[in-house]
Amino acid sequence: MNTGAVKPKSLGELIKHYRQMNSEIADQYTEIEHKPEVIYSILQTELGTLEHPSLIPEIAAKFLELSNGMEGVKELCRVTDSIDDTAIQLAVYNLIIDYSRSHGMMPYIAKGLYRKYMIERNDFSKLKETYQLGKCALDYVQFLSDKERIIFYYSIGVHADSLMNYDDSVPYMKYVVENDNSEDGAYRANAYLSLCNSSYNTGDYRASQVYLNEYSKYSFSYVADNVHFMSACIDGKMGNVDSSISKLRSYLQNTSEYNLIYAVAELLDQYLQKKDFHSAKKLLVYEEQMVKSLEDMRTTPFKRALLARFYKNMGDILYHEDMDKSLEYYKKSVLEYAGIGQYDNSLHSLSYIFQAIAKGVIVDKETLKELDSAIKSVGQLLWSRSAYLVEMASRCSWEVAR
Repeated sequence: MNTGAVKPKSLGELIKHYRQMNSEIADQYTEIEHKPEVIYSILQTELGTLEHPSLIPEIAAKFLELSNGMEGVKELCRVTDSIDDTAIQLAVYNLIIDYSRSHGMMPYIAKGLYRKYMIERNDFSKLKETYQLGKCALDYVQFLSDKERIIFYYSIGVHADSLMNYDDSVPYMKYVVENDNSEDGAYRANAYLSLCNSSYNTGDYRASQVYLNEYSKYSFSYVADNVHFMSACIDGKMGNVDSSISKLRSYLQNTSEYNLIYAVAELLDQYLQKKDFHSAKKLLVYEEQMVKSLEDMRTTPFKRALLARFYKNMGDILYHEDMDKSLEYYKKSVLEYAGIGQYDNSLHSLSYIFQAIAKGVIVDKETLKELDSAIKSVGQLLWSRSAYLVEMASRCSWEVAR
């Protein structure tokens, strides 16, 4: 629809503009501002053309004001689901949530919070914040449809798993396993894999194997690959280290960039268990690929924690062989752990750097400068946790200035 050069700045101006452009509307509605069906028509036109996107929330608000309560909200939800622009979607869903709360419309509070959460959880830079939004939506989950509940519980379960909140994730995924009655059972299958992972990451390897066995019964194309990887991991934890190493080496030959970091981290753990430091060091060939894989927008804190652990382990391996490289990996570990809020692990890696400083084994001023910069970049939150670390950090700066 071509509306010329006019750029309405308010709903009132837009309505006047529609009157001028559409004589049929002008003839039919002398008081257009008070006709919900006409406001709805304008809303549909704007959603189709996006000529005035900033006005869409105002048009939607006007429609709700004039419409017949529940039916108006229902219709607005329906049309909002079809919007491709997520910013506009969020603005309208916020409007729906506020309106539904003020009018006691519980199903639409639930619908609005559910849809808002499903959109915002895709911003992986704000996983912690959006997880809290999901937990708020839990209070209204009984008002969702059966299918929406399955999708919601699975989504928040994956979210919790990504944040390493395994105790939260397990009950969400158990709900999916018990209630997904869909024909293909895709959510149920993936919930079993999530339960397998959560059990594995909390040290319950027998439960992890039980869930993996259930998962292996499904015929989806991706199941065999995941079973191959997880069975290798569980083998190692159950004492079958040689079998685990063999499976992981095989898996690494064909793994995707997304899964690379999982395979390398697990294989490194198995090498360390066997004290096979020679083979462990060979895994450094994957470092650049692992770092690159974190550029994926789906990267979670858990994946970053695996890279941080890889760095810390490499620091340990190289400590008595190449101090400069060892400290470089400890430094990387400090920064990766701090970047995802795992401050205790960050401090643990940092303590190795301070031990080297205290022993006077670092003599290269450039190395000291780099370490000093890394320590300061972690921020005051780390420093304030230990007077000892503050003292060591000060000593590092003093060594640089000496």
